[in-house]
Amino acid sequence: MSPLDRQIVRGCIRPSLFVGASAVTSLVLLGAALGRGDSWPYTRAPVPFTLKIQETDYEQDPAGNLAAVQTQAQRSDSATVTVVTRYRTPVPRTLREIRLPDGTSVRLVDAISAKSTCRPKHREVAPVRQTLYSAPRPPNCLGALDKLMGRTALFGQPVNVVGTWDLGSGGERWVAPALGCKELQWQNATLQSDGSRRIDFEGKLVSFTLGEPDVRLFDLGASYAEMKPSELLRRQLEAAGVHWNPELAKEGVREDERYAAACQVPDPSQQ
Repeated sequence: MSPLDRQIVRGCIRPSLFVGASAVTSLVLLGAALGRGDSWPYTRAPVPFTLKIQETDYEQDPAGNLAAVQTQAQRSDSATVTVVTRYRTPVPRTLREIRLPDGTSVRLVDAISAKSTCRPKHREVAPVRQTLYSAPRPPNCLGALDKLMGRTALFGQPVNVVGTWDLGSGGERWVAPALGCKELQWQNATLQSDGSRRIDFEGKLVSFTLGEPDVRLFDLGASYAEMKPSELLRRQLEAAGVHWNPELAKEGVREDERYAAACQVPDPSQQ
């Protein structure tokens, strides 16, 4: 399964709500954090933006191979969209995924006018989940094992350069505190025996614009054919001339299983 495919599937199967004591603890911590205005200097309202990131793979060629280009956008109502063209597959593949404030995720293949919609089985808790996930973070945007390497700016946005290392591998992330610790750029690297870093993979920010995104990015494809994830993948690949082989079929089955576990079954009369 491609990195984007895994990302989309994870989005659909994300747990609906923390349960038991963990849920109570999370809500208490969230409320306390929001009450400390001096320690949490960020606006609770999502900041609208549009950006483009180019991903490069250095594992096979030190000069680098183009792996993907992605456009990300966020509206002020917290809806997001990611459009990714992957180049490390048999043929370039473009997917567009929209995530709505109520937890719905729509995966679209515009080239074939088809889509797969995941409406969480526990829709009623989506707003609570969204609040927990989008809560302000500490000003330095550091995780427990992260290290602040420095500060700089990318396209006018102040960013913290964060080092992430674990068992000889890791890298750096460029995150913007004023955008809720949004990751704008990254490098995955391997630590060499001489102490140097070998860059294996990187995402580089190539454009960034503040303000409400182009409304066309959030087009939900009202006339698109609705289908399960495996059928969406099959039709996309066959339209590009890729034979639907047993391995791809297995991938499709796995995607459908994850979809069935997390998403409401669509009403055939509404497709």
